[in-house]
Amino acid sequence: MTDIIWGNVVRILSGNTFELNVTHQKDGNDEQYPETQGIEIDKTDIVTIPVEPNQRTASNLEQGLMNQFVKCEIKQKKDNLLVADVSHSGQGGY
Repeated sequence: MTDIIWGNVVRILSGNTFELNVTHQKDGNDEQYPETQGIEIDKTDIVTIPVEPNQRTASNLEQGLMNQFVKCEIKQKKDNLLVADVSHSGQGGY
């Protein structure tokens, strides 16, 4: 089972990472997540963000994600970040 968290993007850290203010967690997640969590994008379907990680910049992440409510399907932990598939999301489904 994949852990899923939702929240608002509060800060862009780089062309492939951001901070999430975690507001929702899927019932049945294997772990509990802190209020603020660093996320590294593995894959995304957000059209304003390039699919290829080497084409992403802090600027296009800011335009596509800043203050947006997103869903993060966690793939793995890496250092202090969670690697996740990131998509825009409503609050339903958790």
